[in-house]
Amino acid sequence: MVVPIPVHLVFVHGLFSSAKVWSAFRQLITTDDELSGWVHVRCFAYDSPFVRLRPDRRVAETDDIADHLSTYLATELADAESIVLVTHSQGGLVVQRFLSRKLATGKGRDLMRIKHFTMFSCPNTGSGFFLTVRKALALWRHSQERQLRPFDRAVTEAQRSVLTGVVHARRHGDQECPITVQAYGGSMDNIVPAVVARGVFPEGGVIPGDHFSIVQPVDHRAASYLTVRAALLSVGHAQPEPRRAAATVTPSQQHGDYTVSPPFAKLEGKLKGKEQNRLVARVTSSAWPQKVHVLAGLGGMGKSRVALEMAHRAHRAGRRVWWISLSQLSARMRAVASQLGASEAQIERAWHGPGSAADLLWKLLDKSGKPWLLVFDNADDPQQIGPVDGPVSDGTGWLREPACDHGLVVVTSRVRSQETWGPWSLVHRISALGDEDGASLLLERTQGLGGTNEQARQLSAALGGLPLALHTAAVTVKTVNQKKVSLDDGDVTDFESYCKAVQRRFASVPGTRPRGDLDELLGREIVEEVYGIALRQLARQGLPQASPLLKVFACLNMAPIPYRCLADGEVLTQSPLFPGFSPTELAAVFKGLEDFDLVEAVRESVADPVLSHVLTLHPVVHGVLREDEDVQRRRTDYLGLAVRLLLKATEGKNPDHTSNWPLWAAITPHAREVARMCLAGPVRMEDRSTVAGALELTRLTTRFLITKGLLAPAHDLVVPIVADCASFGFHEDDRELLALRHEKGRIALEREDHAAAEEELLKVVRARTRVLGGNHPDTLASRHKHARALLEQERWEEAEPLLWSIAEAENTVRGPEHYDTLVVRHSWTRVMLMLGRTSEAEEGARSILGISRRRNWPPTTPETLFVRSTLALSLLEQERYEEAETEVRGALLDAAQPPDSELMMYLRGTLTTVLFGRGHAPEAVQELRYLLEDLRRVKPGSPMTKKFEKIWANALRQMHGQL
Repeated sequence: MVVPIPVHLVFVHGLFSSAKVWSAFRQLITTDDELSGWVHVRCFAYDSPFVRLRPDRRVAETDDIADHLSTYLATELADAESIVLVTHSQGGLVVQRFLSRKLATGKGRDLMRIKHFTMFSCPNTGSGFFLTVRKALALWRHSQERQLRPFDRAVTEAQRSVLTGVVHARRHGDQECPITVQAYGGSMDNIVPAVVARGVFPEGGVIPGDHFSIVQPVDHRAASYLTVRAALLSVGHAQPEPRRAAATVTPSQQHGDYTVSPPFAKLEGKLKGKEQNRLVARVTSSAWPQKVHVLAGLGGMGKSRVALEMAHRAHRAGRRVWWISLSQLSARMRAVASQLGASEAQIERAWHGPGSAADLLWKLLDKSGKPWLLVFDNADDPQQIGPVDGPVSDGTGWLREPACDHGLVVVTSRVRSQETWGPWSLVHRISALGDEDGASLLLERTQGLGGTNEQARQLSAALGGLPLALHTAAVTVKTVNQKKVSLDDGDVTDFESYCKAVQRRFASVPGTRPRGDLDELLGREIVEEVYGIALRQLARQGLPQASPLLKVFACLNMAPIPYRCLADGEVLTQSPLFPGFSPTELAAVFKGLEDFDLVEAVRESVADPVLSHVLTLHPVVHGVLREDEDVQRRRTDYLGLAVRLLLKATEGKNPDHTSNWPLWAAITPHAREVARMCLAGPVRMEDRSTVAGALELTRLTTRFLITKGLLAPAHDLVVPIVADCASFGFHEDDRELLALRHEKGRIALEREDHAAAEEELLKVVRARTRVLGGNHPDTLASRHKHARALLEQERWEEAEPLLWSIAEAENTVRGPEHYDTLVVRHSWTRVMLMLGRTSEAEEGARSILGISRRRNWPPTTPETLFVRSTLALSLLEQERYEEAETEVRGALLDAAQPPDSELMMYLRGTLTTVLFGRGHAPEAVQELRYLLEDLRRVKPGSPMTKKFEKIWANALRQMHGQL
């Protein structure tokens, strides 16, 4: 057994903390038999008081602590050859600054002893927790706290240096030193949320715990402890890579012409992927009680490469290793039996006589005195290695659980169902490479000929980290550069041009791009065969519907697909793509797709159990499936079904109501994609019912985007469709197009382009009056938005009679308590306020709010919050200051939206106005400063921004005059 090298583990605590925070970790490590004797634990402590009372002492700056850490490692650990750093909270920033300062001074080689750096709950983009309170304490000046604030410049610069010179480093030098860096966040951490803790670092994840419990593991099974333990094991068992050469196969290693030796000659470069390397280390060190490990995943994910790495490390550790390809399986297993010492008579009796070949082989394996590893590669039909008269999970076929302590079995397969492999096996899902590992693979395979690190990362992301596609890309780029060959797609010469070509291909509408231009570059035939094998296998298992369902999903966006609400069984049965399909078969189809890793099922952290179940397709499979011959030939069927599924999922779900927002948020990326393909693609959609459905889907989606304040994507969706309506057989005055033009006018209105809104909406009002009648609900909606455009231009006298007449009509058409009627009444109430009729404004606002409460509108409803803002302003005009402030602050609390959303900035503006009106200038100035920062970023140059810039300028002049 290989003895681990000594490893020195150094813990670094966070802000206002001490070395005591690591007591749970220290206790667990000292009682871990596998770590004892070679892991030496140290705690680096530094001064971090909440406040310094003595005037002769200061709180140390982060740079001071970083230099202190440098001195500590140089003196206290002068003889340490392998160091692992583990940090909590601010401690991660300290280590980042230490690494950055070393690289900046050309001392990168001093970092070679540091092998691994793990951060828990590090505020990598700053901690917003109680930020306002922390900033507001004017007498509290804490140098360490300041660098916890979001996007501190020194922190950002240090991270940039660490990413460039450590995470993405390729060699040891004065300005770079490759070190494994992982960033973990706590799933319940509200001080440093997980997304902040992960920051820009590609390696790491989210583990259970809050900001404090994440570094207080309760036992050896705690996720945070296992994370640190895995890092220690990977460093402790690291050995210099020997020179790899092709293994020579001797006659004793063969039986007939079928070799069972691992193909070590295929080992090209180091294995990529932190998770993949961790898995290799754990399997080969027998970290799990199970002795049979199944590496499952989509074809092309690199399962065989991971298994080959396991075989190579097992071989170096002294194990006997056999590699079994499933072609000619029986003959290869016969060769293994021969190597284990079986006589020809025994083999003949087992293979051709009354004996059992599998029984003989496993008897020999279990009696073998030397540790061994048996690999079954590409067992995509598990039954091939199972018994003749039962499932593979019976464990009586070629695949069994070793009875000896020193045997290991590894299987690679597309099938990842635990039920298939049995409880005595452990299934490991092999995922795609991260962007950084994919970039590293591209750069190494092309020997730097393809472009920069960033261009390689972008190409890796475009290809979804699929090793098969990355390898094809690397070979193509390298060949083009070395041999100066000419491809059909002649502009593909490097990572950047390859990436653009891939993006163009994957973004194309199904059935619209001629085959052949990028097929070779993407390894299309290989990828088609990868998923084709799996789909054919599913069809043989009685699930032929898996193929058309997967292709329908490929017509959607790459975003997670909420399949439980989207895949409506009855809608599917009505499609010619699913003849004879029963909705009861749907669950089996989804399970089959997941088992073969054609889709990845994920649980999202949302309250709705239907929306919490989503699935995704690998981007390469998603892109290639769009060009499938069946999709090209039956484009109308596939896109038409996608439209109907989306409309069914959103049926009766008004996008204006906040209770429906989670559904619309999940559906919108797919609705936009399908609408674009049906209405804005290069090929005209002939089926008018599909076009009409796509137009309605566009209208509903645009309404949701406007309601959420996402005006740019709303504009980008609706404007090109309106402009190009003739291409799909519609006129701009058709009622379907008038509905979209109405939304176009609303976008201009919300963008504060009031003149453009007035012009467009007036045209829509006239056309709708002509087509539908003056008091049709749709016409009334356009009349209201047109009147609002006048209101926003301060033409109140013009707007008032229009709004009054519309409200009267709405009372008759929809009823006095209908949502749309109340929206019109609110606009009229705002006019009353602007005309100085404040009592009427207050009465109108309170009446609307009373109805909304009686009808149980959620308090988060945007229109309710806008009405509360109007009520606050009417109270302010009546000098009822305290009531006004209470009302607007209550609205802000109920809003539950990001502070830079359209609605929140509107309410914050109202609060600022109320505070100035109350004479609370300092607080008003502070609120106004933060509001302007967001307005200038989100709505630069808008009328609202200009309005508050004027208020800001006046406030500054008044404050200067008082000084």
